[in-house]
Amino acid sequence: MGNAPSALNAKISNQSGFQVRYCPEGVHFFDRRSGWNLLLEEVETATASWARAPRYMSIALTNACELSCPYCYAAKEPARQRADQVVQWAKELDANGGLGVGFGGGEPTLFPAFAELCQSVHSETNLAVTFTTHGHRFTEELVESLSGSVDFIRLSMDGVGSTYERLRGRSFDQFRSQLNLIRRTTGFGINMVLNSETISDLPDAADFAFSEGAQELLLLPETGVDGELTCDPKTLSRAANWVSENQARVRLATSDHAVAALGVPRLPIASSDGSFDFMHLDARGVLKFGAFERQGRQLEQGDSLLVAIEALRNTRSAPTHA
Repeated sequence: MGNAPSALNAKISNQSGFQVRYCPEGVHFFDRRSGWNLLLEEVETATASWARAPRYMSIALTNACELSCPYCYAAKEPARQRADQVVQWAKELDANGGLGVGFGGGEPTLFPAFAELCQSVHSETNLAVTFTTHGHRFTEELVESLSGSVDFIRLSMDGVGSTYERLRGRSFDQFRSQLNLIRRTTGFGINMVLNSETISDLPDAADFAFSEGAQELLLLPETGVDGELTCDPKTLSRAANWVSENQARVRLATSDHAVAALGVPRLPIASSDGSFDFMHLDARGVLKFGAFERQGRQLEQGDSLLVAIEALRNTRSAPTHA
């Protein structure tokens, strides 16, 4: 196909509603409302046309959270982004081939003017806006403010009933009632940490999630702050067996570092260099290849995110896009 003209890119995106991303794997079409993806692998793309931004950027808005889950690996020192800076960085991602941004923390709904931030990013860019939350801060007002400005919500639910209540310190009945608000906002998926305390709940958790309208169950084996799996082998084996028996009937996903352990296939749109699929920006403004990385590149207010992305890539030997 050669070098795809930017005018063609804009024409396709504006008339169809799809985003178009050129990459070594081909041409990737994406619809942020439905989450629909199409990769044309047979189309050759010129190096100069390849997207420079990651396909997806995770941004921790704040380290604050009211819960104290015993297996949480998120940073605990006080830190928070600035909304105007986040919007500017989102615009850079959008202009350089990014397709989505996911807000997390901590608990992102504790971020001041969180709904207004989602509204700004959604209206001023073509990025899909998602976030991960425990769900307990949802109100009628928040639903009204977020509807139409977020494309997917990831809801943390580690077990059901008494397991959930013991680990998260909140009522499971209250969690269930919060789903009524979340369903009215946008599509959602359930995140479940797997460890020796939650593994027995996996079948019931999956049944609950999909009966309540979840579009996906994201399985996350417990991981330490260094990114190493701390989930014991017996639990991993039980989870892998359940995945093998159920992945044909329900939509499952997992983190990249747990793909082999659980047997959940990677997305076919994944690239050979993971930094073009995903990067993480923590609440202190440190850009990393992943949330578990200890080292990264510190950004200050006004810094270019794209410059930092390319500088971080240049610190390792993996090939980069020219």
